[in-house]
Order: sequence, then structure tokens, then C-alpha cells
Amino acid sequence: MKIELSKKQYQTLIKLLYLGRWMANAYRTDDIIEEFEDLEQYILSYGKDFGIEEHIEYDEGLKQFFLKEEYIEDSGLEELIDEYNDETLWDELLFRLADRDMIEKYGIEALQNMDPDERWEKRFPFLEFYEKEFEENGLKI
Repeated sequence: MKIELSKKQYQTLIKLLYLGRWMANAYRTDDIIEEFEDLEQYILSYGKDFGIEEHIEYDEGLKQFFLKEEYIEDSGLEELIDEYNDETLWDELLFRLADRDMIEKYGIEALQNMDPDERWEKRFPFLEFYEKEFEENGLKI
């Protein structure tokens, strides 16, 4: 199978690969998901063919391709990551606090035995409470 890409499509693909690899492996140390790293390396190796070699560097010592920091910044990739992290933080905090309070009020066994609709109905007031709290106060320390 052969896939043909325009230069713009290739640039979009390498941005997606950067974001996907970052999401999957940024926090990992010994358990890197190699298939993501390998695919990114393979795709980046075609940078010259798409005429964007000035945005990709090859580290001889590591024998790896990297998007240049300037390209990452100019492409807004770090901003996308920051936006994602900000939104995820609030969502995770909201749901985890609501779940904690639900367990405290109803007990884990009762919640596990509830119908999903009933569980959502009981969760909703907790979510509303924390959503309002975050809107009004953020994270006061």
C-alpha cells in the first residue's frame, strides 16, 4: 500500500505524531511505547522528501530525528499541549472529587450496584457543586 501526501498534509501528520507521542510517552521513563517512537522516526525520516528538512534535525549520537524546537514553538504545539493539560486538570479534579464525595456518602458497594443512570443522577449534584466552586474560587491555596 502506498499513501501519497501533500507537503501540508505531511506537516499536519508530523504535528499529530508529535502530539500523540508526547501524550503517550512524555511521562514515561522505562516503559516507553516504542511503536509510537518508531512510527514518528519513520515519518520524520521523510522530511527531506517533503522539503521541510530545515524543521527536522537528526542527532547522530542518538540516531534519532527530532522536530526543531523553533518549529514546535512556531506551530503552536506547546500551546495545544498546555491547553489540553489545563482542561484535563479541571475535568479530572472535578470528577475525582465528585467520585470521592459520592463514595463517602453512599459507599463503594452501593455505587457499584447502582444502575448507571441512577449513579449519574446522584453524581450530578457533586459535579455541579465543584464546578461552581472552581468557577468562583479556582484553586485557592
